[in-house]
Amino acid sequence: MKAIVALFVCMLAGALAVDECYQDVSLDCGQASDGLTLQRCNAKYAEYGRHGNVATEMQAYANLHLERSYEYLLSASFFNNYQTNRAGFTKLFKKLSDDAWGKTIELIKHITMRGDEMNFAQRSTQKPAERRNYTAEVHELESLAKALDTQKEIAERAFYIHREATRNSPHMHDPEIAQYLEEEFIEYQAKTVRDLAGHTSDLKKFITANNGQDLSLALYLFDEYLQKTV
Repeated sequence: MKAIVALFVCMLAGALAVDECYQDVSLDCGQASDGLTLQRCNAKYAEYGRHGNVATEMQAYANLHLERSYEYLLSASFFNNYQTNRAGFTKLFKKLSDDAWGKTIELIKHITMRGDEMNFAQRSTQKPAERRNYTAEVHELESLAKALDTQKEIAERAFYIHREATRNSPHMHDPEIAQYLEEEFIEYQAKTVRDLAGHTSDLKKFITANNGQDLSLALYLFDEYLQKTV
């Protein structure tokens, strides 16, 4: 039975276009070994194994989304307590958290599809790792400003990975990753940054229009607006 399986693998190898994998199979078949190691017949060797920094940055990018999803969820919980009671802000931050979580899952699936493993401790090499103290308990305008800064950070990281993936270098060039980022992340981030910038500007207008005299009413009306539009 082992001989039949080995023969079938040998025949299949003849149709492969990648010489390295073919050589691995030919070597194992020629040695009549019981097990086929085929070290170069995998997605990691063909893809990530030759694009080192892009692979680690994708892992770091997934971790960034995971962390920001948790932070958005903290903000959603803060605005959902009995004291703040801002259903519109809760809905906005819950959506941002869910979106970031969904993007995390997509990234992990794509990383493993390309033959790599997800490293939840990986941090970006773009700049030294930073531990920022996230505070969810801020007023409404500040929360929108922080959310906008967060989305800009996520977008800029995507731009950095895109630049790395499109370098004119045999060790870095990765058009598949570039296209993936463009279709699944960059377009979404452009819209999200635009929406958050608009919310921030609109809330500021709500506040300044009342000259600070009826701030609670301005915030209430804006929260009602978010409930209907988010």
